Amino acid sequence: MKRMIKGSLLACVATTAIYAGGDIGEPIEPRVVIPQIVEEQPATDDQYNVALKVGTLGVGLDASKAINDQWAVRFNINGFKYSMDEEIDDVDYDADLNLLTAGILVDYFPFENDFRVSGGLYYNDNNFEGTAKPTATTTVDINGVAYGLADIGALNSDVTFNKAAPYLGIGWGNDSREKGWGFTFDLGVMYHGEPDVDLDVEVNPAVAGTPLEATIQANVDKEAEQFLDEVKDYKFYPVAMIGVNYTF
Repeated sequence: MKRMIKGSLLACVATTAIYAGGDIGEPIEPRVVIPQIVEEQPATDDQYNVALKVGTLGVGLDASKAINDQWAVRFNINGFKYSMDEEIDDVDYDADLNLLTAGILVDYFPFENDFRVSGGLYYNDNNFEGTAKPTATTTVDINGVAYGLADIGALNSDVTFNKAAPYLGIGWGNDSREKGWGFTFDLGVMYHGEPDVDLDVEVNPAVAGTPLEATIQANVDKEAEQFLDEVKDYKFYPVAMIGVNYTF
């Protein structure tokens, strides 16, 4: 028994001596390998979307770029010209509605589909131009007074709006998440403010410089006030556009 204990002690002393002498290297600690996580790039990187639309803004072209899976920035330009006959304050105008807008919009996609909420600002050059002319058998009423060819050649109207027009709406499409063709629409309102009305009369050369010209001009000024009273509540312009888009 004593011999066994003595042998064990000698073995421990020998082992200690070997480690102390450096004959055996230090124990190697196990290495823990942490795998590198490669972050997958979103599908929207470097993808663009273009769309061709038609609607209340005329014919429009959109170009959008995805910021991430929920946000995108969009630029568009729209324009057209409508000709019509319009009666305003008992005056019949041969009128043109000239449409020209250019906007920058931000699109938000709250769900995992193409539905979006859009907001932004338009440069607004929409305007209304009208001309009322008497003929050999008709007159033009200005402030309730009838004027014929002997008095005036034409009554011209020009209606303009604020150049900066905020926009808010909803829509579908232009999300740039999947490449290929798609369907798109916009539905919203553009605030263009209270219209600015300008009426100008072309008097007959025989009337120019006479008291009748001053009377006609006074009636034109009152007619402009009545014109404005009829259209001043049209501060919002409805936007409804539909078309096709392509993501590449």
